[in-house]
Amino acid sequence: MLQFVREIPIRITLKGALSSRRGFLFYLAAGFSPKSGHIDPLSGMSVNLMDVDQWLGALKAELERDLFVSKSASLNHALAEVMAVARLKLAENAEGAGTVLRSLTFREERGWSFEWNAKQSPEEQRFVYSHFLELVPKDQTCELVRLDFSWRRVFDCEGEYQHEGFRLLKGLKISGLENLLVQLQPLKGFKLPSGSTLEDVSVQLLAQNVRLTI
Repeated sequence: MLQFVREIPIRITLKGALSSRRGFLFYLAAGFSPKSGHIDPLSGMSVNLMDVDQWLGALKAELERDLFVSKSASLNHALAEVMAVARLKLAENAEGAGTVLRSLTFREERGWSFEWNAKQSPEEQRFVYSHFLELVPKDQTCELVRLDFSWRRVFDCEGEYQHEGFRLLKGLKISGLENLLVQLQPLKGFKLPSGSTLEDVSVQLLAQNVRLTI
């Protein structure tokens, strides 16, 4: 499905039940497509750009004004509320304009993100956290490897996905790239007690601009 994606920066304030306020800088990317699938031959666009900018501007003002408080120490509940507000507001805007909201991605400046798409239920989200490994095999060129762990969050899960990723990596005995790939394979589908699942792992060799997905 062809989407038109627009991205804006948003500053969001979150608070855990036992912590002080924290500030985050997200880049919100919202994807829309027309219900008819028709592309305007004059503009070459599938949705009205001015409408989308207006919707995102109003959402930005609301999200930056509010404080999102989690009911527990985990910030997952507050992030779920942020996503719910964004999804409901933009879906309502899109419906009135003959457009469909297809996806939302909140990408944080410090290397993690959470997202939703129309194939998921309203309660589901996908969290992506990056981890970095230095591979220094003997008598071979070293590699800096970025691993993106993609977690499918189920409703009400309080799991700390970054911590869970570190825990999984700590259990590996890595001697090189091939060995790393072999050991990562069984991690796909790993399920937390809450029901959240590690959907996939993306492996990027940063010096070579090579990316593999397990």
